[in-house]
Amino acid sequence: MPLFGRKPKPPSPPSVELPAGEEIEQATRATLLQGKSAMSGKLYLTNRRLLFEAEKGEARWMIVPYSEVRSAGLYPWPGATMGAPRSRQQCLCVETAQGEQVWWDFGEKEERAWLPLVQAHIGVAEPAAEPPDA
Repeated sequence: MPLFGRKPKPPSPPSVELPAGEEIEQATRATLLQGKSAMSGKLYLTNRRLLFEAEKGEARWMIVPYSEVRSAGLYPWPGATMGAPRSRQQCLCVETAQGEQVWWDFGEKEERAWLPLVQAHIGVAEPAAEPPDA
């Protein structure tokens, strides 16, 4: 629960303009987990892809088109070595067709709400990724 019962402000829109026809469906403050590093920023669920914009650093964007996602789920972060016992017990993870995993950590309740939305987009994107019958 937020301190003093205040609701957190919704994240601002991305700092770049989205292509025509792409719309933001959900947005949240999140942490991108890579190896031993964690980058704070904003995660956007659009009708075409997942976008993460880091608050600082040179590599500011992580973009994962739905057509490249093989699966999505909620799992404990395997890279956690220290921290509170409940630290990163549940994170949103997407696995790409190339076998890469992308991990985000944000509110547990919100992660549960995002998972079916991401999975629904994966289901829509999968048929388009298959080669047509010739």
